[in-house]
Amino acid sequence: MLVITKKIIKKIFKNLSAAYFILKSKVYHKKYPQNQDGKVFIHLGCGEINSKGFINVDGRPFPHIHHISNVTNLSMFKDNFADLIYASHVLEHLPISNIKIVLEEWKRVLKPAGILRLGVPDFETIIQIYNDCNKNIDLIWRPLLGGQEYKQNFHYAIFNETYLKSLLQDCGYRGIRKWVSEEVDHHDFEDWTSIEYKVKETIYPISLNIEAMK
Repeated sequence: MLVITKKIIKKIFKNLSAAYFILKSKVYHKKYPQNQDGKVFIHLGCGEINSKGFINVDGRPFPHIHHISNVTNLSMFKDNFADLIYASHVLEHLPISNIKIVLEEWKRVLKPAGILRLGVPDFETIIQIYNDCNKNIDLIWRPLLGGQEYKQNFHYAIFNETYLKSLLQDCGYRGIRKWVSEEVDHHDFEDWTSIEYKVKETIYPISLNIEAMK
């Protein structure tokens, strides 16, 4: 005998809602935002963040998503389309063997001199936390391996500054540099690139923020 609990009802409703938004996105294309200066901004893996002016791409079917899609394939966008592509703590969710292919695909979508703005967990900082806190695995597994509370939230790649910069260089990006959330345009929201990661009263710069130009 099947007992329908509140948990089952909630799960059914969630699945129906997801199916509705996926179907709607295939039938009705959500209108892209129009920025006053005519520039085009894309937010890859935006999750629940809906920043004005960005075209939102995510694998989860939130109402504000323009394209419910895997961020590895941006075939919905033509070449030389965007002025800015933003991806906060997205690359680590992709197989490390595919990173260059993905970076090249994102570069295809950027206009000449367009900016790719990235944030990833800083492996050097994770090691520092591990060493500072008596090698306590409980304090590092989430930034290292992902929260793992839903199927997309698992990590497959690690980065330090030297490695990420070399990947971008190999893919033909130029002007590779660090960036700070408080000092750049088009960052009016809080995410992993800007939050303070606190461990036992110590704040660690958990996010490695690198941007590069096509």
